[in-house]
Amino acid sequence: MIRAWRRWAFDPVDTAPMAALRIACGLLVLGWTLSLLPDAQAFLADDGLTAGPVDGTGGWWTVPIASPYGALALLGAAALALTLGWRTRVASVLVVVLLIALQRRNVYVLNSGDLLLRELALFVALMPAGETWSLDARRRGSQLRAPWALRLLQLQVSALYLFSVTAKLHGDSWQNGSAVGMALQLEDLQRLVVPESVATSVALSALLTYGTLVAEAFLVIGLWLPRTRWWAMAVGIGVHLGIEATLLIGWFSLTVIACYLAFVPAPTLRRLAARRPAAAVPSQRTVEPADLEGAAGAGLPR
Repeated sequence: MIRAWRRWAFDPVDTAPMAALRIACGLLVLGWTLSLLPDAQAFLADDGLTAGPVDGTGGWWTVPIASPYGALALLGAAALALTLGWRTRVASVLVVVLLIALQRRNVYVLNSGDLLLRELALFVALMPAGETWSLDARRRGSQLRAPWALRLLQLQVSALYLFSVTAKLHGDSWQNGSAVGMALQLEDLQRLVVPESVATSVALSALLTYGTLVAEAFLVIGLWLPRTRWWAMAVGIGVHLGIEATLLIGWFSLTVIACYLAFVPAPTLRRLAARRPAAAVPSQRTVEPADLEGAAGAGLPR
C-alpha cells in the first residue's frame, strides 16, 4: 500500500494536466480581475464602503490597499504571466498573495466561487505547472515531475462534492424536493429568467433536486474511474452550465469545470492541444500506457 501511494503521488508523470490547469486558472483570474474594475473604488479602496478595520464580525481582518486599480493591474499582469507560463512559480505565488489581499479587503462582496478560485490558484502554485506549454519550457525544456499537488486538487474536488451532498441531505428543501424550484424563484439571483410554469412546477423541481443529488454523488467517485470519467465530466459540466445559465453565482461554476482538467489524462490533452505525436514528452523513465491513461494520468493507484 505504501509503495502504491508513493507511485501515485510521487512518481514523475507528464505535466500536461498541470499546464492545462495553469492556463485555465490564469484566464479565470484575468476575468475575475476585470469584473472588479467597475466597482474597484467602492469595494476595495481604503475610503470605500468598508473603510477602516472590520470589528465585531467574527474576527475578520482587512488589508489596506492604497490604490485598488494598481493592485488589480498587478494581479492582471501576474495572471497573464501565469497563463503564458512566464516565471511561472513567481507569477503563481503573486496571484495567490494578491487574491488573498484583495478578497480580504472586502469579504462582503465575495461568494464561494471567489474562494474556490483562490484555492485553485493555491494548488496551481504548488504544482510544476510551467513545465509544459509555457515560455519557461521553451527556455529550459519540459520534464516529468511528481504529481502530488495535482493529487491534492483531485482529492479537493471529490471532497467538494462529498460534503456538498452530505450538507444537502440534512436540508429540508433538499429532502422534500423543493430546493431547485426555490432557487429558480430568487429574483435577485436570476441570470436568465426561467418561465414561472417551470420554476413553480412541483414535479420538475423534485426531478431537478434529486437529480442534482444523484449527479453530485456520482461525481465523488466517477471522476476517478477510467470507465466513468467522461460520463462524470459530462454530467458535472451539464449541471454547472445549467446553474451558470440560471443563477448569478459569480465564478463558481467556471472554476469547478476548470478543476475537471485535473482528471483528464495527459495523452488526451496533448492530442487535443497539439494534434501531433507526443514526441516532446521526455523519457526520463519508462512510461507505460496504463500509467498515463489511468493511474498517473488521473486515476487511482494501479
